[in-house]
Amino acid sequence: MSNGATFLDQLEAGLQRALVPRGAVLVVAFSGGPDSSALLRALSELRDQWNFNLRAVHVNHNIRSGESERNERIAQRIAELCVVEFKAVSVDVPGLAKKKNVSIESAARQLRYEALSQSVEMYSAHGVVTGHTLDDQAETVLLHAGRGSGLKGIASIRPRSTLKIPDSEIEVTAFRPMLGILREECAEYSDQIGVRPVVDESNFRRDYTRNRIRLDVLPELNKAIPGSSKALARLAENAADDLSIVNWAVERSLKQAGGGPAPGRYSRASVLSLPATLTARVLMRTYDDHVGHSNNLERSHVESMVQHLAGRSGTSINLPNGVTFIVDQDSFGFRSRTVPDNDCPYPDPLDLTELSIPGITGLGGGFKMIAAIVDRPINLDPENSWVTFASPTIAQLSPRLRNRKNGDRFQPLGMDPQVKLQDFFVGAGVPERWRDRVPIVESDKGIVWVAGSRLAEWAKVQSAHKQVARLELTGPD
Repeated sequence: MSNGATFLDQLEAGLQRALVPRGAVLVVAFSGGPDSSALLRALSELRDQWNFNLRAVHVNHNIRSGESERNERIAQRIAELCVVEFKAVSVDVPGLAKKKNVSIESAARQLRYEALSQSVEMYSAHGVVTGHTLDDQAETVLLHAGRGSGLKGIASIRPRSTLKIPDSEIEVTAFRPMLGILREECAEYSDQIGVRPVVDESNFRRDYTRNRIRLDVLPELNKAIPGSSKALARLAENAADDLSIVNWAVERSLKQAGGGPAPGRYSRASVLSLPATLTARVLMRTYDDHVGHSNNLERSHVESMVQHLAGRSGTSINLPNGVTFIVDQDSFGFRSRTVPDNDCPYPDPLDLTELSIPGITGLGGGFKMIAAIVDRPINLDPENSWVTFASPTIAQLSPRLRNRKNGDRFQPLGMDPQVKLQDFFVGAGVPERWRDRVPIVESDKGIVWVAGSRLAEWAKVQSAHKQVARLELTGPD
């Protein structure tokens, strides 16, 4: 069997592992280098057999003036040799790296996949095919291991995945059929078919971490332990198998914890009942679901989330990517700090407002405080936290509405001592982010009612009262 036939056989096996459908329209990420050139030519050889419709998309990063244009021209000639439609997209990697204060590598990856995903949409393609090889897999495993990654990092590059571009709505399916093929085999195949690919000089610069692993670490490791690259690729497969079990457990736990008081909220008790390591995994997944990725989320952040989940309610912590983790009495969730808090059941902050009893007092945003003097009901417990029955005498004590202020104290119904309002909020599980918006009914004698929570002991209905004051906070229809 010729080397060419062997390469095509390996690529076909990779296409099957990546679940690439026959008859697919495919965008090939085409740098013009040895790996992507071997990929494009081999796919063109399999085009009739698999009924592929191929588009070669070259992303010009504009990192090195002159060289970038030369590489684009070479890539175009190779695509023409393969009889594949060629499209070049120019992006400003140095500009984005400076603007976002990120590395050239990070900026290049983001702009590259944005350009490729736009091409997928333009051609109505099934996804992007990339030239990642077994060597790329081994390098990625080492890179993640050196950073202390978990199973997800060690599983590294998968044959098929959905890439989500941070800070955008872009998602693209990536197929990687060459993960079982060595980089050396790609070069040999390119030589055999007479293709002279682009030589990217940046691949030999040791100021990039991945290049140092490629040029220095892996060769030495393979000398010390022959076959290490293939062994690292097997490690990635084994980690991916274990990760699938973990993901199954996480999905099952999330399903049980879902159905909270609002979309994106989860049952606190359900998650706390899990083993600690699974709790951490569930929190990582819920964060990923909210943000769309887990970039910059570190182990210390996850540990802090676990601690807060098991701590007192009404607390929150700030996490990377402008996200706040929120722990309420019965649930938890996330919100973006740049997005207004829309889960608060209280009106916007109030100016000091007189409360008419009887009467309806508008609080803005469709909220109202409805006050009336009614006959005493048989049951003074309304079983609705937004309604309370109070002594009718409060109508003569200049009742008014406001939000909390420093030094507030009151005596909650059924309690002997006065307490700080702040301490009451903590004990009642009122989230910290809501506390400045809680309507408080006060009078000349002190706080009457903390709306949604508790009446004051002094303002309770007495046995001699034939009529009572009924207060109700209502929200927008």
